Amino acid sequence: MATLKELSKRESAMTAGHRMCPGCTAPIIVKLVTMATTKPLVISCATGCLEVSSTIYPYSAWNCSFIHNAFENSAATMSGVEAAYNALRRRGKLKDEFKFIAFGGDGGTYDIGLQSLSGAMERAHDMLYVCYDNGAYMNCLSTDSMIMTENGLKKITEVKEGDNVYAFDQKTHQLVLKECSGVFDNGVQDVYELSTLHHSIKATSNHPFLIFEKNSNKEMGPVIRQTKNNILVWKTLEKIMVGDEVVAFKDLQKEFEYEEVINIRYIGKEPTLDLRVEDEHNFIADGIVVHNTGVQRSSATPRGANTTTSPVGKVETGKKEYRKNLTEIMVAHRIPYIAQASPSHWNDLVRKTEKALSIKGPKFMNTIMPCTLGWVFPPEQGIEIAKLAVETCFWPLYEVENGKYTINYKPKEIKPLTEFINTQSRFSHLKKEENKHIVEELQADVKKEWEDLLKKEELTKQ
Repeated sequence: MATLKELSKRESAMTAGHRMCPGCTAPIIVKLVTMATTKPLVISCATGCLEVSSTIYPYSAWNCSFIHNAFENSAATMSGVEAAYNALRRRGKLKDEFKFIAFGGDGGTYDIGLQSLSGAMERAHDMLYVCYDNGAYMNCLSTDSMIMTENGLKKITEVKEGDNVYAFDQKTHQLVLKECSGVFDNGVQDVYELSTLHHSIKATSNHPFLIFEKNSNKEMGPVIRQTKNNILVWKTLEKIMVGDEVVAFKDLQKEFEYEEVINIRYIGKEPTLDLRVEDEHNFIADGIVVHNTGVQRSSATPRGANTTTSPVGKVETGKKEYRKNLTEIMVAHRIPYIAQASPSHWNDLVRKTEKALSIKGPKFMNTIMPCTLGWVFPPEQGIEIAKLAVETCFWPLYEVENGKYTINYKPKEIKPLTEFINTQSRFSHLKKEENKHIVEELQADVKKEWEDLLKKEELTKQ
C-alpha cells in the first residue's frame, strides 16, 4: 500500500477550489480514493452535494474525465462508459488503461439509485462504485428568496435560528407564526424559476411545493387536505407542470389562494439555503407555500435521527425505522469485492481502494461521511466523529472478497454508542429520560450486527 509520503506526491482527481462546506469529509474521501491509483480515471457523480459544489459552471474542481448525471443513475452511466471503453479497446482504437469510479451519496445509492447500482453490479461491469453516506437528503431555495417573518419580509440569508416565521396551518388553512429551528447552507446547486401571475420563486428541482390538485385520483404524494375530488399535496418542483396550481399568499387579505403556474425555466447554478420550521414544517417564500426540506431522511438515516421529514415533536421522536444495510445487500449480489470504510482510517480506505481497482469486475465500497450540516456538529470534528462510528461498531470496517469476510479493525474496547450519537445535535432529544429506551434499542442493534459480522468472518475463514 502507498505510504503517506508516496500519496503526498500523487495528484488527486479532485483539486482545491470546490465549494464543499467547511469541515466536509466528502473531499477527504474523494481525494484518498482517487490518489490510491496512478492510472487515469473516469469518474461519474450523481446529483448531490459533492457534484453541485465541485462543478459550478463554467468551472470544475475535477482534473480527470468527469461525467455528471442524474440523481439516480451514476452506476448506469459508468457502466455504459465502461462498455464503450471495452468496445474501443477491442477495435484497437484505444490502448491506454483507464479505471472507472462512480460516486453517489446515500440518497442516490441506497434509495433512488439502488436499481441502477444493482443492474450494473449484476452485469459485472469492471468498475468501482463508492457511496459517500451522510445519511440524509439536502434540498433548498435560492438565497434571493424573501421569507415572511414576524418582523416583515427578510431575505432567507437574514433569517436566523429562533426567529418567528409565518407558515401555512395545514388544518385551518390560516397564517400562523412558527419558530425557525434551523438554517441550512446547501451550497451551489442547479436552480429553476417557477412563475405564477403574481409570484415567482427560485428553487432546486427536488424542493416540494404545496399544490391544489383538482379532480384528481392520482397518487401525488402526502395528502394534506381532501374534499370530494380536490386535494392539497406536496409536489417537488421537477414534477410540477405549467397549469398546476400552487398555494400562494394574498398579502392584503392575509389569506391564501391558488395561483396557476405559467412558466418554469432553468436559471443556472446559484448558492442555496433552506430553513427548518417547527410543527407545520413549511414557510412562505416569495409569497408561495414551500416545504422546509433542509435535511430529509433517507433509508440510510439511523433510527432516532431528527430530520425535517422525521421530526422530533409531541408525536414522533425522530426516524422510526432502522437504517438499511446496503453493504450486505451488495454482498448478496456475489460480486468479487465489497468493503466498508471510513475517512478516519485513511490507510484502510486507501488499501481497500487499491485492492478494489486491482480486481477485475464490479466492486462496491460504502464510506461513512459525517456531515456537519445534517448531523449538526462543529466543522472541525468530522474525522473524530467518523472514528467514533468505528470505535462503537456503528460503522465496522470490513471487506468481503469472493464471499470471504475479513474484519479489518476490531476495537480493543468497544465504546458505548452514546459516545458517537452524543456528538451530534440530530440525536440530542435521545438524552431525555423518556427516550432512553430508543438508545438502548439502538445499542442492542449495533451489538447484534457486530456479533453477526464476527460469525460471518469465522464461517468464511475456510
